[in-house]
Amino acid sequence: MSDIYAGSSYVPYQPAPFILGGLVAFDSGTLASGQNLPRGRAIGRVAATGKLVESQEDATDGSEKPIGFLNHDADASGGDMNVVYAKGGDLDKTQVSFHSTWSDIEQLAAFDGTPISLVTPE
Repeated sequence: MSDIYAGSSYVPYQPAPFILGGLVAFDSGTLASGQNLPRGRAIGRVAATGKLVESQEDATDGSEKPIGFLNHDADASGGDMNVVYAKGGDLDKTQVSFHSTWSDIEQLAAFDGTPISLVTPE
């Protein structure tokens, strides 16, 4: 649920249990309307609009390249929504999720060359 402060919406802080450490970084953006995504879901950016959507491996609009994982549950079914996402750090691969178009191998390679590492906690 978003609150309004000084004419803009924000999302209250929720710790992300899927972040284990490393070079942790967050960013924010606009989740396109029509989506209801859980915390930890892989998201990508649509090149034409700059809006965030659930990343699908077979997309062709730019969102096929995931840019991070939602830091909180996000229900944008009623309209665009401001969200915060993790764009860096060591993330627990057992607590993040991808759209079903992503295979296990593709998931591991999705963040090669980025500050995100998917790891299994010991």
